Amino acid sequence: MNKLSGLVCATLFVFSIAPSYADDILELNRSFIEKYKNRLTISAQYIVDAAHKRPNPGSKDGDMHVAGRAPEIGLATVAEIQNAKSVPAAVDAIHAVEGTGQSIALSGVWRIWPEHGGDNSHIQQSGAGAPYEGPAPTNPPHVFEVHPILNLGGQDLRDTLQPIAGYEEKEAEDAFSRYERSTFEITPSEDRVRLRMRMVGFNYVKFMLKLRKRFHREEDGEFVSAAIYSAKEDEQELLVHDRRVGFVAGTAPDEKQKSLQVGDCMLVLGIPRVDLALVSWRIRHGGDALRWSMPYEIIAVGVYDDAPSQCGD
Repeated sequence: MNKLSGLVCATLFVFSIAPSYADDILELNRSFIEKYKNRLTISAQYIVDAAHKRPNPGSKDGDMHVAGRAPEIGLATVAEIQNAKSVPAAVDAIHAVEGTGQSIALSGVWRIWPEHGGDNSHIQQSGAGAPYEGPAPTNPPHVFEVHPILNLGGQDLRDTLQPIAGYEEKEAEDAFSRYERSTFEITPSEDRVRLRMRMVGFNYVKFMLKLRKRFHREEDGEFVSAAIYSAKEDEQELLVHDRRVGFVAGTAPDEKQKSLQVGDCMLVLGIPRVDLALVSWRIRHGGDALRWSMPYEIIAVGVYDDAPSQCGD
């Protein structure tokens, strides 16, 4: 083989394998999908393996990362307190059980998102699993988070769902463009579902939502159908015509959204996650739907407006 042929073959080989390294593989029980597809939150007895010594500064998102495991989840998990500096008692409670093997009662927003999956396949199991023993123990390869934490050992943390002082939020135009064009593939079997996702990231996006319609209110909050607009004051561009947005009961975003009428707008801070209701729908319908783009929704974790406003046409 001459040098040119060898170079071409090597190049083709690199390109042929590259996508596999960029994709995260998650395998879930079908029962888990059906249980949580219309829930905003999850509760668990959480074993804290490693945690940040102190919360991130606001400029780096203000979160505190808590790596751990729980039998209710069955996946490597990172739980995160939003605006963690404001709740030192919760930070102390985490450090009190860190590395002891003891669990602490925790509830928060469940979140599946391809950001820190590494080169691993993530297979849901029936128990908590073994602790992660690799580098960066507070951020093990994972696609499942409890983010943000809402209650920790009986401490109510719902007031932490506020805009993050000092943090530069992701711009809606860039973030939603990435969400919308991200690839996704579903491979269902009788009891399990395999999800192949391309890494996205882009947490904490600031955007304007316009209420389109309301769904049935759930025990732990409410989902609404909303159009998504950019957050620029001078020109609000329509970015997404229809997307599900969730509001956690008892939080500032939820209290403020209750006053919205269809057609009203509100400026919010949100985080993306896989929409398991859409995953369930695609499994039922099969065919090309199993290879459509990322099925995502947004959870509101902060609100900027004191009152409803107007946006778009």
